Amino acid sequence: MLLRWRRNAGSALARRPAEALVFALYLLWVAWVGAHHQPWFDEAQAWLIARDNTLWSLFASGVRYEGTAALWHAVLLLLQRVGFPYGGLWLISASFCAGGAFLVLYRSPFPLWLKAGLVFSYFFAYQYAVVARSYALDALILPLLALLFDRRTERPLAYGLLLGLLAETNAHSFMLAAVIATEWAWTSRRRLLSGERLPLAAVALYALLALGAVLQAWPPKDINFLIPKPGENPVMRAPIILSEAFVDRADLWSLEGPSLPWRIGGWVLTTMILIPAAWLWVRARRAALAGGLFAALLGFSIVKYGNAWHAGIVFMAFVFCLWIAWPSVRDLGPRMRAWLMGALVFLLFAQVWDAAAAGVRDRLSLYSPAGVLAAALRRDPPARIAAAGFKAFALQPYFDRNIFADYEGGAPKPAYYLWRRGETPIPGLSEGTWKALAAKGYDRLLLSSFNVMGWNGPARYILDARKAGYCPSALFRGAMVWKTYALERDDMMLFDRCAALRPRRRSP
Repeated sequence: MLLRWRRNAGSALARRPAEALVFALYLLWVAWVGAHHQPWFDEAQAWLIARDNTLWSLFASGVRYEGTAALWHAVLLLLQRVGFPYGGLWLISASFCAGGAFLVLYRSPFPLWLKAGLVFSYFFAYQYAVVARSYALDALILPLLALLFDRRTERPLAYGLLLGLLAETNAHSFMLAAVIATEWAWTSRRRLLSGERLPLAAVALYALLALGAVLQAWPPKDINFLIPKPGENPVMRAPIILSEAFVDRADLWSLEGPSLPWRIGGWVLTTMILIPAAWLWVRARRAALAGGLFAALLGFSIVKYGNAWHAGIVFMAFVFCLWIAWPSVRDLGPRMRAWLMGALVFLLFAQVWDAAAAGVRDRLSLYSPAGVLAAALRRDPPARIAAAGFKAFALQPYFDRNIFADYEGGAPKPAYYLWRRGETPIPGLSEGTWKALAAKGYDRLLLSSFNVMGWNGPARYILDARKAGYCPSALFRGAMVWKTYALERDDMMLFDRCAALRPRRRSP
């Protein structure tokens, strides 16, 4: 079957040179950006979870504090066991996105301009391809589901397997899978009620994988990252994620984060894009499915958890709905069709611009300084190092064990961060904390992202550190790219005991 797919893919590339050129340019672009990208905490965390677990322990308990199922981690684990290096992490996510891009180019019903625009859109061409996380799986699984959609009752086992894998990808994708599975079960209801074995087996396969995802991701009582932040309004997550999925701002040219007036402009533009798309779904009799997908994603983001990273799943759901409804474009009136095409042209312009801006910015700066810091520490190995701030754990994949003496008692494993209430490393730094660090004999302290310092800079902490005998020895800067701007700082500062930094006098 794999050989047949390769032959078909090769013949498709030969028959359609325009698509082949777009695909080749896509691969070159992702390779150009990905080869320079430096993984940050989230990417490192998944790698470490896979490294420090067996396949059984991974599914049994390894991801409980992550709030997600373990499919992505299992992929990483299997590749690690055959020697795949951490430096090639981006190749894994890029491969899944390339598979999705190939399907869009060669199997979708869209015209060439729309195919090319989707392939070079922000999430396909940067955020999910270069930044290696579980969302890359969505970029392949959702196009496969769209491809099988018209034959979902004819090939129920393949469809059920894909839905089960989608449920195993991450929490938001679980919601997508549940909605699509509901539509599938309703469409197949007569065959299911009559007791046909194949549809029943397919539904059982999906249900088994979905149940497994629930059991893997069910959070323990002492999990800490799902706790609402003081002053946060969860209702605002929905419009923010929706606009981030399509057009996040009206001032597309800006290299700074969007202000409220420009973000409101992004909401207006996003609405103008979704109106003709919604009318297409009505004409194609896909409105209930599309509405359910959007409601499930945005509702889950409000009730449980969501941030900008999950916007790409909304965009992928939009592509899925557009794909399965596209044959009905001819049923739209001239004005609505013109509105839809104009909206898609503008959407793709914004998306391609964001992908280009993000890729260039990633090439010109450090996304995370963890790799540079790890190289520095290898040249001057730390005796006993403590960590403050969870982003410090982006350093751990560059070493074969946990290097932080203040985490889990300095045990070799786990090297990943447990999102557990009261977990070390140090959640905050005061003058007394610095003195306690000195009393425990730590030679170095790694401060990550200045999370524990706030946004006013490290000046006060440097003063308190000096009083306890610690002096700053190095500052490593990073910035997490999001579209045209830096969404978060990812800086790291290293402190050493002041005496160790003083130049030694030569003996006479």
